[in-house]
Amino acid sequence: MLHYSCDACKRPIKTDTDVRHVVKIEVFPAVEDQSCGCDEAESLAADADNLEEMQDLLERLDESDEATGFDDATRSLRFDLCDACRQRFVKNPLGLKNGKQLDFSNN
Repeated sequence: MLHYSCDACKRPIKTDTDVRHVVKIEVFPAVEDQSCGCDEAESLAADADNLEEMQDLLERLDESDEATGFDDATRSLRFDLCDACRQRFVKNPLGLKNGKQLDFSNN
């Protein structure tokens, strides 16, 4: 039988009586659409430049034999929460302080 505990408060979650909530978070670099309205010839030239850059990157990775060192900053996280911690998480998912933050100038 599997035993679960809340990743926030560390209390055991009884699967027969308690509700277990799963929170999944993905963190990845944002890639913006860079369509600039330029004509097709300029677009093809830009694609060719990108292909050359990609080829150079792949060659450098092959030469160093350290492809495991390549970090694209993508992370997938998974947490189990009890009902009380789920309610707190939904109200403040980033864990920001509730008080007003004052921003003073550097005079």
